[in-house]
Amino acid sequence: MKYKKYLTLFFVILLGSTILAIQGTATSPRYIGMNYNQQTQTLKVTIIHISPVMKIHYVYRVVVEKNGEVQQAYLYQRQPSIIFNKYTYNIPAVSGDVLTVSAYCNLFGYLSKSQTIQ
Repeated sequence: MKYKKYLTLFFVILLGSTILAIQGTATSPRYIGMNYNQQTQTLKVTIIHISPVMKIHYVYRVVVEKNGEVQQAYLYQRQPSIIFNKYTYNIPAVSGDVLTVSAYCNLFGYLSKSQTIQ
């Protein structure tokens, strides 16, 4: 009986430590790479966001703006990869337009990057 009590306590402490460790590794997106193709009117976006547990800690929202106005906002339930996450968006733009991509982590922070179309 005594061992069962200690074993239960051990597993509760282990579970609590694991949950704290997962939240401790929560980071905001670290890098956004943008590549716009005027011929196809597509914006390829690479977001570096490190998450070993992609169903719990992930980029949940990506917002694409053109000249300060929201063009598209996407919600995600998980990210496609542990580190390098690639997305493609159809955005009509011309030379001089400024595209901004913002990536939001579901646990901690966000990152934005802008690019002027040449």
